[in-house]
Amino acid sequence: MGLRHAIVILFGIFLAATGLSAKADSAHDSLEAYGLIDLGVTTLNHSEPFDPALGTVPMTNKYATQRVTGLVSGNLQTSRLGFRGSEDLGSGTVAIFVLESHINANNGTLGSGAATTGYKTGVVQTGDSSCQGQLFCRQAWVGLQGDFGTLGVGRQYAFTYDIIRIYDPFGASNSLDGLGRSQQGGGNTREVRIDNSVKYTKHLGPLNLGAEYGFGGVTENFSAGSFVGFNAGYESGPFGFQSAWQHKTDSQIWAPSSPVTNIVYDTNTQTVLLAVNYRLGRTLLQGGYERVGLGTGSNQLCMPTVEYVCGANSKYAGQQTSVWYGAVTWFATGQLSLVGAAYNQQYAAYQTGINSQSAGRQGDFSAMANYRLSAKTDLYMATHGTWLNGGMAYGYTNTAFNLVTAGVRRVF
Repeated sequence: MGLRHAIVILFGIFLAATGLSAKADSAHDSLEAYGLIDLGVTTLNHSEPFDPALGTVPMTNKYATQRVTGLVSGNLQTSRLGFRGSEDLGSGTVAIFVLESHINANNGTLGSGAATTGYKTGVVQTGDSSCQGQLFCRQAWVGLQGDFGTLGVGRQYAFTYDIIRIYDPFGASNSLDGLGRSQQGGGNTREVRIDNSVKYTKHLGPLNLGAEYGFGGVTENFSAGSFVGFNAGYESGPFGFQSAWQHKTDSQIWAPSSPVTNIVYDTNTQTVLLAVNYRLGRTLLQGGYERVGLGTGSNQLCMPTVEYVCGANSKYAGQQTSVWYGAVTWFATGQLSLVGAAYNQQYAAYQTGINSQSAGRQGDFSAMANYRLSAKTDLYMATHGTWLNGGMAYGYTNTAFNLVTAGVRRVF
């Protein structure tokens, strides 16, 4: 599907949603168009030129040497356009659906990691992203909701992403989050959203439980390419705790191999995440721990093309990443909030055949001032820093990165 056709379809659905919502409500149905636009002027001290097809750039770019300034979409939250609806089926049961697209508000294109994230003579990098040009890359699912809980089928969030978006103040940020870049399989962000998934969640008073399974759809091999995830949490008053465990069989991790190709490695990944919130007066305290382990892929699902070549499944076997983080949000007034967060990522040394990596560390710090103009519009100024050492700094021209941004976010 071409980009022009995708935009026409989105616009058509938007008109239908806004035009039919009143009629739907009268029949015990609801249909709503919603979204968010987040744009900020951003400067990075070491970056390739901003790619006009992407809207955002990775801060820790190995080959970057010069400062660049531009307009970035999705500093705090990904800009999006979505449609959601419900139908009352009676007896307390409701049919629900969500369709949500990622948009680059700086240029109006669909958000896609398939676009190059930077360019330089002899170097091409392709984003390892869960958004690869899909019309509804963020979410696309339908389900039932009632006293029994919520059951959804389709393209849905993994539990780790559900948690991070709420329990990390920068968890939904493309520019400021130290945890979000490493979670979901050591940076394999295709595991943020799970295709072909069945997801169930249930609240029992202050407790919440959940399970999710993603079908691989591979002939004669039920487990190949599959996903399994579980969630358990407790939220009451000022205190909240959430945990998640997930395993992805044959998760695909990408790495550049030449100016025009990328290597794809089928890798098994396993993630554990623990997170806590505590509200104390005008102060919100947050923190957590995540551990990501990579193993040899169980199957060779990679299919070579002109742009992608297949690497050995054992490339990342034995790699372990641990992340601790802590954050403080102070609600100074009803409109002004100040946020600070620190992330400490530890990469353990490993040796698998000829593949190895020395132990290393990545430190991240983010700070932000946010001012609400209304319930749906706010202004922000923020900065993020990253420092690399040991094995984490291998191959980098620079090992210290800094981003500064100022922008506006509007929810509708």
